[in-house]
Amino acid sequence: MAPEDALQSIAEIAIGLAGFSGLVAAFAQRPGHYWKGEQKARIVMLVILSFGMIITTLLPFALSGFSNSPALIWGVPMVAFSGLALILLCYWITKARKYKYTLQFPYFAIPIISAVLVLQVMVGLSGLGLIFPHSPALFVFGLISVLLFTANMFLALLHITWKD
Repeated sequence: MAPEDALQSIAEIAIGLAGFSGLVAAFAQRPGHYWKGEQKARIVMLVILSFGMIITTLLPFALSGFSNSPALIWGVPMVAFSGLALILLCYWITKARKYKYTLQFPYFAIPIISAVLVLQVMVGLSGLGLIFPHSPALFVFGLISVLLFTANMFLALLHITWKD
């Protein structure tokens, strides 16, 4: 499978995650029930990461019309998404600790978060041309790791919403 095909598949999955997050938000709202801060934060993170994935997976196609340079076609989206993902992950970890959010499914969440952090640093460095210069395959793996993170976050959202 070519990286371009994988990017289209990842964009489609990200659209699905954003859509399902909206469905959960719409259907879980009951009379007299208010969203907890943790639920709101998870939905916002899911939507931002989903739209970030959609934009950055489509960006190489748009940039290829301007130049054939891998630094532009792959480097820019890699650095942009890596930066977004790292900032959001650090924000999520800080917010979760500050407000004492319960870590749902810790045996899955901790390895996923660790893998995402490592892969996003590698993707960012690759996008800058410092390691594995402008590697589309590494970009795809970085996006897949974030898909796993968002899937875990979505399942955690369902879990905390339905246990109330």
